[in-house]
Amino acid sequence: MPSPGASPDEDWNTLHAEAEQHGYAIGARLHDVAVPVPTTYFPGSRTGRSVYTPPWQRPGWREVERQIRGGFAEGVVVLDRHNISSDDDEYHAVIKHLGERYQAFVHLVIPEEPTAPT
Repeated sequence: MPSPGASPDEDWNTLHAEAEQHGYAIGARLHDVAVPVPTTYFPGSRTGRSVYTPPWQRPGWREVERQIRGGFAEGVVVLDRHNISSDDDEYHAVIKHLGERYQAFVHLVIPEEPTAPT
């Protein structure tokens, strides 16, 4: 799944190379056209307001789950965790849901940054 605002060709090439490197076969190429944190501009105003769309309400992520649920995919390869969700709890809930319910994997091309010890 490529990132919403990037060049699709570059993203597809990166995702394809990552999948090949790890021995994953590509079953479907999905593009989540709804960005995780879009900005809505009001007519006649120069200000914006962030509107958040959770992963399971975005068409791309609903299709990911449908593909996995139907047995057409064993997991999903995405560029980074923010393509799933920028919210930590929600991101981890998606990973847990796919893993526990379907035994599916989520592979990040750009791995999560390790949490610094406090």
